[in-house]
Amino acid sequence: MKEIRLSQIDDTNLTDEQIDSIVYSDVKDDKLESEYALVFGNSMLIKERVTTAVNAYKTGRIKKMIFMGGINGVSNQENSPIPEAIKMKELAVSLGVNANDILVDDTSNNTFENIENAMKLLSNDINHLSIITSEFHLKRCYAILKKNYPNIHITKIASKDGFSDRDNWFLSDNSWNSGRSLATYEAHLLVKYAKENKISDLTVNGTKLKKDDFYK
Repeated sequence: MKEIRLSQIDDTNLTDEQIDSIVYSDVKDDKLESEYALVFGNSMLIKERVTTAVNAYKTGRIKKMIFMGGINGVSNQENSPIPEAIKMKELAVSLGVNANDILVDDTSNNTFENIENAMKLLSNDINHLSIITSEFHLKRCYAILKKNYPNIHITKIASKDGFSDRDNWFLSDNSWNSGRSLATYEAHLLVKYAKENKISDLTVNGTKLKKDDFYK
């Protein structure tokens, strides 16, 4: 099968198989350890993402973490005045993380800002990072980092939530914030941003698909 890149995809009327390949292919965890992990905020998935980060910390996979998220992100449906990153830090400390091992970016409100602000907290010679977020969000985070920091090795650690993961997103309907809606939205975003040259134009792999399956 010839490779196809995100920017080459016609994303009208995507099938489940196409969504699966666009969003979830090539996001495997290489199991490597790193000093820092970027932990992406989402007001509705804070518990899952923080718990994943804490587990990685306690097992020695990461030594420090950067929590990211302000108050104006699209997931803050309750209009909470407390930044996501602050909530995440408080939860992590309550779960046993040393506060000295936590950095915070509490002003960013989207993934691009998350990465831009977090990288300002790190030294310029960093060559390996872990990213921790929901499985459907991993590829976008990775693609932004590879676009702007191509020489940094990225370890992808998925935070499982039981409804938007690769093995269950398709079980729901397309109602707001369902696994299906999140995965479908993410697929369109990845194609859109690749066409706009905002992210790395990654190749898409799918064991059930041929290259022609992405064209209409």
